[in-house]
Amino acid sequence: MSYIIPLFLGLFVLIVHAVFYYHDKAVLNAAASETAVLGAQAVRREGAEYDLEGFFRERTDGRLIWMTGLSVDVSETDREIRVEASARRSIMELSVCQKARIVRPEEKLRMTAEVG
Repeated sequence: MSYIIPLFLGLFVLIVHAVFYYHDKAVLNAAASETAVLGAQAVRREGAEYDLEGFFRERTDGRLIWMTGLSVDVSETDREIRVEASARRSIMELSVCQKARIVRPEEKLRMTAEVG
């Protein structure tokens, strides 16, 4: 009987850590996705300038339960916005990458109207 209680407590701790891990993964994934989409929309708007890393940090401040050491990298090319975020706690590391394409449908519509 004395070996069953520590086994159950250990199992409980593992389950709690797994729940915290997947919660933090969902938070990072959602924040990275929102940041990538905002960056893709900002490229289309003339004169709009956003601090995408600041936006990401605003979305994740106080929401991560277990992970610490948050780092974010936002890169922009002419075709897409890429947001890579990672967080770590002791030996565990979590990283997510979200991309949003920069589309300009108004240019294609104008080209179609000129042809047709």
